[in-house]
Amino acid sequence: MQTLIEALHRYAALVVNQFYEELARLPKSRRILEMLSADELAHLKSRQVQNLLALASPGLTTHSHADMAQRIGRIHAIVGLDKEELARSRGILQELLYKLIGTQVSGHALSLYARRLTSDLAWQLKAYQDVQDSMQDVLQRVTRLVWEADGYIDFIGQLIKTLASHDAIAGCAIGRPDESGIFHFEAATGGKAPARLVEVLAQERHVISVRADHPHGQGDIGRAWRSGKPERVVNYQTDPLVAPWRELAQSEGLRSCVAIPLAAPGQPPIAILVLYSAFPGGFIGPHQVAFVELLQTLLGCAAMRLKTHDGIGAAVPVGVRQHWAALVRTDGLEMHYQPLLNLRTWAVTKVEALARLRDGDRLLNPDEFLGALASDDLLALYARGVDEALADRRRWLPEGLDLDISINLPPAALNDIRYFEATREALAAHACPPARLTLEVLENESLSLNQGQLAILTRFRELGVLLAEDDLGSGHSGLARLRELPFDWIKIDQAIAHIGSDGGDAALDVLRFIYQLTRLGHALGKLVLAEGIDTLDLLRALAILGVDGAQGYAIAKPMEASRLRAWMAQRPSCPPEPPGESLLARLARFVIWEERITLVAAVPGARARLAGHTAGVGEDALAASLAAFDGILPPGEPYRALQRKLLEALLGEGRSSETYREAVQEMLAAMTRALAA
Repeated sequence: MQTLIEALHRYAALVVNQFYEELARLPKSRRILEMLSADELAHLKSRQVQNLLALASPGLTTHSHADMAQRIGRIHAIVGLDKEELARSRGILQELLYKLIGTQVSGHALSLYARRLTSDLAWQLKAYQDVQDSMQDVLQRVTRLVWEADGYIDFIGQLIKTLASHDAIAGCAIGRPDESGIFHFEAATGGKAPARLVEVLAQERHVISVRADHPHGQGDIGRAWRSGKPERVVNYQTDPLVAPWRELAQSEGLRSCVAIPLAAPGQPPIAILVLYSAFPGGFIGPHQVAFVELLQTLLGCAAMRLKTHDGIGAAVPVGVRQHWAALVRTDGLEMHYQPLLNLRTWAVTKVEALARLRDGDRLLNPDEFLGALASDDLLALYARGVDEALADRRRWLPEGLDLDISINLPPAALNDIRYFEATREALAAHACPPARLTLEVLENESLSLNQGQLAILTRFRELGVLLAEDDLGSGHSGLARLRELPFDWIKIDQAIAHIGSDGGDAALDVLRFIYQLTRLGHALGKLVLAEGIDTLDLLRALAILGVDGAQGYAIAKPMEASRLRAWMAQRPSCPPEPPGESLLARLARFVIWEERITLVAAVPGARARLAGHTAGVGEDALAASLAAFDGILPPGEPYRALQRKLLEALLGEGRSSETYREAVQEMLAAMTRALAA
C-alpha cells in the first residue's frame, strides 16, 4: 500500500482535476458544480484529494470507513446528486486512477483500493436511504401535527422541532410580516445557527421585507410571500438577490435555503417557513423537491385549519415572545380586577380577574401577549393567575370585603387535565370555597360536545366551581352547546352589546337581540351577564330587559387589588337616578311591550280583545293593561294615537310589515322630540 500512497500523493490532485472535468460533462453533476463559487469548487476538490488519501490509509478500519462514506453520501443525497449518477461517477474515478497510477503500483494494492471504493459506494447509497427514510418520518409526524396542534404558536413551535430532526435540514425558522411588510421570525431551531440567525436578522441592517418595492424585498422570503410558491436560494455565495445576507449566512454556516409559504388553497400566505441547508443546492434535487411540495400541501391544510380554529394574531418576534413567556413565570404577572354589577340589587359581589404583564414601564393587556404564548406558557399563566387572584381574595376577607372571583379558563384547558389540577390546588391553598370561583370558558369552535371535553367540564362541576360561557354570540355559537354544556352563567359578547352614538333603529335592534338572548339563557336555567357596557343609560336599559349582571367601563375599569379595596369602600349602593328615563330605557320598555303583545296575541281570543280595545269598542280592563304604553311615550292624545297605530300594525300585519316599521320610525322620532323638549 505504501507505493499506492506515494502515487496518490503525487497524482491525486491531477486525478481530481480530470475527474471534475469529466463530471462537468454529466448533466446532473454539471448543474451541481455550476452552483459553486470558485472558492467553493477549490475547497471541494481539496476535500476529494483528502478522501482519496484516506481510503489508502493502512489504518483505515471498517467502522471509520463506514462513518466517512456515509457522511459523504449524506452530503451527496442532500445536494441532489441521484444514485445513478453517483454510481457512474465512481466508475469514472476508478478509470482515471487506473490510467494515471495503475502502472506505478502493484495489482494487489489496486485491487484492495478498488474494493474500498466499492464499499465506499455501498455505504454512500445506504446514507441516501437513511436520508429518504428521515424525510418520510418527518412528513408523517408533520401530518399528525397538522390535525392535532391546539393553535398557531404551538403548531409552529412543534413544526420546526420536527423538521430540524431531518438529516437534510441544518435549521429552520418561521415567521410573518407586520403591517408595514417587515418580516419577523417567530420561532427557530436546529442548533446554534438558526437561533443566532434570528437574533442577527432582527438587527436593522439585516431587515427582511415582503414588499417588492423595498430594497430588501427580493430575497427568498419576500418572493415566497408574494408568489405563494416555494422560493429557493441555491447558494448564498452566488445568488445576487440575497447579497445583503451573504456575509451573515457564511458566518453561520448556511449555504442554501427554501422559503415555503403556509397558505390555504387559493388564499394568501399566513406565514413563511424557511428551511436552511449547510450545503449549496440543499433543496433542488428531485427527492428534496418532492419533499418540499408535500410539506407545502400539509402546511396548506394547517393554514386552513388554524385560521378557522382560533384565528391568528399579529406577528411577534421570537425574542419578544420568549421574553413575555419568561415574564409570565416571574414577577411580571399582575392580576387586575373588574367589578361585576348585579342589576337586580345594584351590588358588586364578584370581580373578574384579568391578567396583565409588567414589562418595564409598560403594562401589557392580554390582547397583546396572549396570542404569542405557547400551550405551556398559557398553563403557567392560568396557574399563577388563579393562585394570585385567590390569594388577593383571601387578603380582602379580614377587611370585610368578601368577593367572588371570576377568571378565564383557556379553551386548551378542556383538553388538558393539568388546568383542573392547578384549580384544585389553588382552591385548597387559599381555603376558598369552590362555589366562590367562576371559570369563564371562551366560546369558540374548539368548545365542543366531545366526551373528553365533557369529562373535564364535569370534573370542574364536581369540584364545585361555577362555569360561565364567555363571549356568547362572538361567531361560534351553537344552541346544542349552550343547552348541553354545564354552564351556570352566559356572558353576552361586548360586540353585541355595543350601541353606537346614532341610536334609533340600530339601538332598538341591539336591545331586541340582547332581550332574546337573555330570555334564552333564563329558559335554560342560566344567569345572563353583559360585558363591555360603557354607559349608564345602557346599564339601566339592560336592567329593564332582565339582564342579571353587567361589567364594563360604565361601572369601573379593571384595577389593581389595592385600588379595588378603595373603590369598593367609596362606591354608592346604586347609581344616581336620572331626572327622566333615557332613550335607551324607553326603547327597552318598548322591546318588552312589543314582545308582550306578540305573545299575548297568539292566545286564542286575545287578539280580538286587544283589537277591540284599540278600536275603542267597549271597556276591557285586561286588554287595556296588556296594551299599556306607560313610560315609553309621554301622555297626550298625539302619543296615544301613535300607540294605537303601533298596536294595530303589530296585530294586523306583524312585526316584519312595512306598516309596522313605519310606525316604529314615527315612534322613534316622537321619542327624540319628547326628550329634546
